[in-house]
Amino acid sequence: MFRNYLKITFRNLWKNKSYSFLNIVGLAIGLASCIVILLYVNNELSYDKHHEKADRIARVASFIDFSGSYLELATTSSPMGPTLKSDYVEVEDMVRFRPRGEFHVRSRDGDTNFKENDILYSDPTVFNVFTIPVIHGDPETALLEPYTLALSKSKALKYFGKANVVGETLLLDDMHSYRITAVYEDMPPTSHFNFGFLLSMETNGDEANNGVWLSNNFRTYLLFKEGTDIEAFKQNFETIKKTYIEPQLIDFTGSDLEGFQEAGNSLQYDLQPLSDIHLHSDLIAEFQPNGNINYVFLFSGLAAFILILACINFMNLATARSVKRAKEVGIRKTLGSVRKQLVAQFFTESVLLCILSFLIALLLVELTLPYFSNLSGTTLATNYFSDSSLIFSIISIVLITGLLSGSYPAIMLSGFKPIKVLKGAFKLKEKSRFRSTLVVFQFSVSLVVIIGLLVINKQLDFIQNQSLGFQKEQTVIVHDAYTLSSNLEAYKEELLNEPEFKSATISSYLPVNGFSMNDQTFWPKGQDPVQGNTSSMQVWLVDEDYIPTLGMEIVVGRNFSEDRGADENTVILNEALADRFGFEDPIGEVINTFTQNPDGSFDNENLREFTIIGVVKNFHFRSLKENISPLGLFKGGSRGNVIFKIDAENASIAISKIENTWAEMAPGQPFSYSFLDDRFDQMYRSENRVSNLVLMFSVLIIVIACLGLFGLSAYSAEQRTKEIGIRKVLGASVAGIVSLVSKDFIKLILISFFIAAPVGYFIMQQWLKEFTYKTNIGVDVFLISGIGIILIASITVSWQSIKAAMTNPVKSLKSE
Repeated sequence: MFRNYLKITFRNLWKNKSYSFLNIVGLAIGLASCIVILLYVNNELSYDKHHEKADRIARVASFIDFSGSYLELATTSSPMGPTLKSDYVEVEDMVRFRPRGEFHVRSRDGDTNFKENDILYSDPTVFNVFTIPVIHGDPETALLEPYTLALSKSKALKYFGKANVVGETLLLDDMHSYRITAVYEDMPPTSHFNFGFLLSMETNGDEANNGVWLSNNFRTYLLFKEGTDIEAFKQNFETIKKTYIEPQLIDFTGSDLEGFQEAGNSLQYDLQPLSDIHLHSDLIAEFQPNGNINYVFLFSGLAAFILILACINFMNLATARSVKRAKEVGIRKTLGSVRKQLVAQFFTESVLLCILSFLIALLLVELTLPYFSNLSGTTLATNYFSDSSLIFSIISIVLITGLLSGSYPAIMLSGFKPIKVLKGAFKLKEKSRFRSTLVVFQFSVSLVVIIGLLVINKQLDFIQNQSLGFQKEQTVIVHDAYTLSSNLEAYKEELLNEPEFKSATISSYLPVNGFSMNDQTFWPKGQDPVQGNTSSMQVWLVDEDYIPTLGMEIVVGRNFSEDRGADENTVILNEALADRFGFEDPIGEVINTFTQNPDGSFDNENLREFTIIGVVKNFHFRSLKENISPLGLFKGGSRGNVIFKIDAENASIAISKIENTWAEMAPGQPFSYSFLDDRFDQMYRSENRVSNLVLMFSVLIIVIACLGLFGLSAYSAEQRTKEIGIRKVLGASVAGIVSLVSKDFIKLILISFFIAAPVGYFIMQQWLKEFTYKTNIGVDVFLISGIGIILIASITVSWQSIKAAMTNPVKSLKSE
């Protein structure tokens, strides 16, 4: 029996090639989209699951509200981890990481330095807490001694050409020699941190062991014993604050915890489960930009909708063929077929068609996955057979799709009455409402996605054209300027003598995320640092050329003097900080701060004083999702970057001269540069990726929806063949018939628009709430989306309408 079903199925597919093609293409696109998104979701949900003790590991996060500045930090103080381990039996082990920043690295016998930025100080317990296979060396002793390091296998191959390099030496910044004590396997891409080098924490002993609780520079991870209630353990942070932090708080501010909180401040800690960090954490000082659980939900929803739309297409196209299949059903019933057999036949057709679509979908996935990976910023691979849950999910999707898409046609077609069918008297008007509902659903989803795409692009355009308070165009950043050492000023001045260069400044601080940020507490002289008008502010060290080179504007006062000895204890505030302090005339006012000792502790006896000499107009130095924070510019040595303003027409010549002069003055040292506008755009990389992905899926959704509309219009034209023939005989024009056939579908599109518009508006208003500075969702968004979808739908329907209108009426009426 089943063999007979297969024969009939293949005959029908071959007989109706065009409909079979549309069905297979629609389902293949839907299945391919669903599989790609499934791979993405599976990848996002697998982060940090490779650690054997992942369910017992948590990171300590800090939440500090002080003087009007609220900080959510992925870091803690240096003694937090060791204290929790020593004081609480629930903590089996702990490990701290302290990012070192960038190093120039070479082997002792090498001539060339390589710039490396994936370097961390680490406690030796790292290999016990995390599952990081050590392939050479002893993980128990690898990082016990100062100036020892462990490195990844890929780094070992890079510097020595072999994996077993235990006992070899690396030179960092041409200053310190580190002995290699272990080599470990490279971290998988599904890890929220990835490091190539681990330096022993003892090398950084002064800071790691200073006992300062009020400075937060360490990522602290705890490994709990089996059976520990991690949620209940959080209560112990109150004891930690009272026992260890309050005494230092009193020394630092003169106030205990109660007074600190009464002044409107707070200090809280939380534990983040390791497996939650990638999708549920967006704190300051994350190792790398994390994912977003909302995007997982978004694309999962898109996958479901695309698959549902593809199934609806199958139903609509099967309905369009019902006129041709009706007599077949009538004859089969007359010859003795029961409804159960007919249902089985039609389900066999739909499942087989779905399997064919699935095979094509696998090919589409292989072809499009690299493109999708690039757009999404993830590393995806079609390793179907390495993950049993993934295999089960894909098989389930294929079977459910086949059964779902075939259910309505199977039940509808098998229910035809043979007498009416064979007389040609059957009608399906009672089903038209259901089919219309499917079309409305399809285009409502399409319109919501289009509205979302337009709003995202409008917000990105708003960001690009927003006044930032500085000029990001034609600004080149030469990194690691300290490498030039005594040649730094000469490098800057030599290039300024060239006609392609307008100005230059030397500073580690840039108005974009990802560069040096340094918070410190200040207050007006004579006021109490807790009860008074205190403010946490960014401290940036710049020179006198910084403000003019970046095109900033001084609204009150003056810039720093060119005299190297002048303005040593002065500061230029931004407007946000001047407003926070409330000075009527800030020029000449004095602000205080604590002195920080080399070990990270604070000296509250010897206060530093700075005189305000100017106020710079507010400029954005973080994402437009955030308000402009208080900031102070201080004159001082900061040698991280040389920043050049260049002539736009000769940019390539300028870059060539920048690189050649570097090679002359810093031979053998790695050279790197970037453009400030590119670094600014990187702050919105996530939004740009979402925009591109939504665009891609919008096109797919519209294509699939139009295939469904094509099927329904084909069905309508078939049902009204005789009516159209009579109208043509009576003198109806082609345009009139096209209008007659099309108007009902245009009504459905209009209904879709009125459903989708408020839904799309609500969803995108929620998305825009992430931004402090945002565009408005104007009428233009709805006009463009509405008119666009009506035009697309009209073209789709007109194809069938014109075809029906051009048919010779003799053919349609010859049997009458």
